[in-house]
Amino acid sequence: YRHVDMAIRGISDDISRGQVSNLDNFKRIIRFIAKYKMNTYMPYLEDMLMFDQYPLIGKGRGALSKDEVKKIVDFAEKYFIDVVPIFQTLGHYENILSYPEFVKYAEFPGAASLSVSEEATYEFLESMLKEVFEMFPSKLFHMGADESWDVGLGKSKQITEETSLADVHAAHYKRVYDICKKYGKEVLMYGDIILRHPEILEKIPKDITIVDWHYSIKFNYPSAETFDKAGFNYIVSPSVWNFLTTYPVYVNSVPNIKYIVKSGLENNSVGMINSNWGDYGAETIKELILPGYAWSAQCSWSFKKSKIDEFNYSFFSNFFGTTDESPLRVHNLLSNQFNQMLWHDVWRHPLLDFRQPAWWEPRISPAARVEWMRNSLRQLRNEIIRMKTKVRSNQEIINIYDFLADFNEWYILKIETQDKLFEAMKDSSKLVACIEAVSMNIAKLNELKPRYKDIWLNYYKPENLNMIEDKFNRLTAYFEETGEQIKEGTISSPELTSKWIYCPVDEDSFSSNAEFKNTINVEGDIQSAKIQLLGDTYAKLYINGEYVDEVFVRRSLSLYGEYKRIKYLDAAKYLNHGKNEIKIIAQSFNSRSNAGFNIIGQIVTSDGIIPLESNEKWHAKDLTTDGKWINAKSKDYRYTVIRPNFKTNRTSWIER
Repeated sequence: YRHVDMAIRGISDDISRGQVSNLDNFKRIIRFIAKYKMNTYMPYLEDMLMFDQYPLIGKGRGALSKDEVKKIVDFAEKYFIDVVPIFQTLGHYENILSYPEFVKYAEFPGAASLSVSEEATYEFLESMLKEVFEMFPSKLFHMGADESWDVGLGKSKQITEETSLADVHAAHYKRVYDICKKYGKEVLMYGDIILRHPEILEKIPKDITIVDWHYSIKFNYPSAETFDKAGFNYIVSPSVWNFLTTYPVYVNSVPNIKYIVKSGLENNSVGMINSNWGDYGAETIKELILPGYAWSAQCSWSFKKSKIDEFNYSFFSNFFGTTDESPLRVHNLLSNQFNQMLWHDVWRHPLLDFRQPAWWEPRISPAARVEWMRNSLRQLRNEIIRMKTKVRSNQEIINIYDFLADFNEWYILKIETQDKLFEAMKDSSKLVACIEAVSMNIAKLNELKPRYKDIWLNYYKPENLNMIEDKFNRLTAYFEETGEQIKEGTISSPELTSKWIYCPVDEDSFSSNAEFKNTINVEGDIQSAKIQLLGDTYAKLYINGEYVDEVFVRRSLSLYGEYKRIKYLDAAKYLNHGKNEIKIIAQSFNSRSNAGFNIIGQIVTSDGIIPLESNEKWHAKDLTTDGKWINAKSKDYRYTVIRPNFKTNRTSWIER
């Protein structure tokens, strides 16, 4: 291997946010990276291991058992692949810490970071790490520790103020390092927090290998020089960019991979690990990122011979077993920025305005996008038909291409339907023209959902598929509800009508810890009482002095946690005939926001429907001082929230 540019060449594979490969697919991935001369496979785990001591962790999520891990490790060994676990030890604990049983280890309720100021945290960590080490025999262990934004905001606030964020992080890294060394492991960790606080480099052991991840697109990544000059071994880590769009963003991943490898080679990097991520449910089928894996293998093996045009022709010919260029043309069409769809746009309520394009997306009108997509779709279908007659290996990928072609065709319909709906919102005489388009969207979504399911189940465990099926179901419900409005002769904004309310401290600021109250009178016999609670960020609900429920989970990259951000409650048993007091305790730990909440409800009685909504008629009291009761104040929430449907029990949803 003396002629090889980088000694460590591999991938990290996020199984924590959605797609968990079945055993056959884990083996397929390992065979693939081995074929391209990679030698390292890093599963990114978070809560996706079964622990003897903590059976709740990963329950119902497809977490890997000890037996499954052993089979993966044993299979990889046959292909000379080192399986190195990435198990978080500080941030990205949002899934685990969303359970009431584990909140005690959080920096604060709803934090994604562990508390670094309590000894119990390290006892908890070591008990888990011991089991991780027993499962994975590799001498290497990746302790994660990236994006620990919550440190210093809660339990560790005092110690952080007495020292610094750099000191607090460094002390934690050393504690975890010591645990790893105790069990004979060599430590890797992410470097993003270190780059924010470079003084950490002087405070941690020099034999930690830093994984330097960057997904921005640059000619040069200066952090490579930073870590090299500080005397650390480090690994550069680009991404295949599969975490936002229906087809990976190769316009970003190709240069990201090339130039970060180049920076690494110029600054003595010991390797390259190419990352995939499953943000917010992992809708993008991972089989579509294989060209990105192979491109990074090429660049880290022999950078000077890495030319993307030559690579693409060679890869697609080899992968599909044909010299015909139809697979490459399909890849190029699906990679085209005008044909790509952001998942957040895909699932967006059809009565909301179009989102602003992401920073890399072309800024063209919806009409221009539709025209481009429609014209290129004809070519895409022709190339897929040609592929079916030419391809001799990996034919099952054609099924994914077929699905994406039909998905693109539906998305054209959605954009056109949205445009019609926008016009009808301004002119009700145009409502009738929307009926057929809305029905067509519902029919297409009902057709696409089972096909997506079949593709998923071909490669991944059934767990977590429900989160994507929920997205299909939710969007279908949006169209159905819009159709019902059209029949009633009017359509309107689908956004939440209840207000986000806060306790004002002065004209420019709000309390970080406040109490709110309101009263409602209930006449007649209560038939149902549905209440929905959202917090910004922590809210605890009481009715007539009795605790009902609380919200503390915050926005993160985890779709699993997103469900816990909204509490949809049956409150009938807490209500009385006559006067009822509703009380909410709200708290915020984020230094850049304030304590608030949103509540909306519908109480159905024999005398009619009684609405419950948060608004400025509520009273508020600052709990950080000896505050008096004053009127609450509303302000805009930073995210768009769709109002619930109490008839169908569809909860609100927070748009991305």
